[in-house]
Amino acid sequence: MVRQMKISYGTIKNTKQQDKPNEDLVFCDLDRNIFILLDGVSRDTINGVYPFPSPAAEATEILKANIHKELSVTLGNVRDRIVTAMMKANAKVQEYNREHILDFAAGAVGIIGVIEDQRFYYAYIGDCYGRVITGDKVEIFTTCQTQEIARHKREYSTYEIRHIICNNIKHPCGYGVLNGDERAYDFIQSGVIDCANIDQIILSSDGMEGYLSGAFIGEIYESTAQELIIKAMRYNNKAQDDRSVIKIEKEHLLQ
Repeated sequence: MVRQMKISYGTIKNTKQQDKPNEDLVFCDLDRNIFILLDGVSRDTINGVYPFPSPAAEATEILKANIHKELSVTLGNVRDRIVTAMMKANAKVQEYNREHILDFAAGAVGIIGVIEDQRFYYAYIGDCYGRVITGDKVEIFTTCQTQEIARHKREYSTYEIRHIICNNIKHPCGYGVLNGDERAYDFIQSGVIDCANIDQIILSSDGMEGYLSGAFIGEIYESTAQELIIKAMRYNNKAQDDRSVIKIEKEHLLQ
């Protein structure tokens, strides 16, 4: 069978609550080789009803639009440009939060990638994931920033997690969110991958991790992004978070 896929991507709504929208966002500009995957931070229900419109979904749209705009018009070091784009977009989210009265700032985590000169430049914040497949090996090149707070969340109130620990690099459980807080810069991690020997790059939101972390390499390699999402849905029958994947194959990486 001849495999034709070079790029595939998809996202699907959570199964946690019927009125909770998909607050993930995936965007691929194949002309400029810009890849954006964002995961909005969930809100609290109000009298059992999820906020509409969702501030988290609105924050992801603001971030996507401004990151894409900045990367489309600026020149220079690609790695630095991605970080700058993320922080400029973060400032736009700050404007949104100033205009809306919310119990805590709307925001999102995410991973951004740009392919240039057969290199994959990236930057991320929070708990989205990046993987590379090389031959018979899968390697995660991101670090989940919410691992410590997940381990110790019972030790802190919701207020402390959202207002004191979030974007606080000095806290042992600190984690990053693009929510308008300038301190988010401390949590943005960036890097570059030489694509010469890479077969695939896979970007995903944390809703996919339960499935991807245990999947066989062949299953990941042979599946499109949409197929991976479907397989993740079948992985367990419990309520699941929004799930999103961007998959980039070698044929596109080396163009």
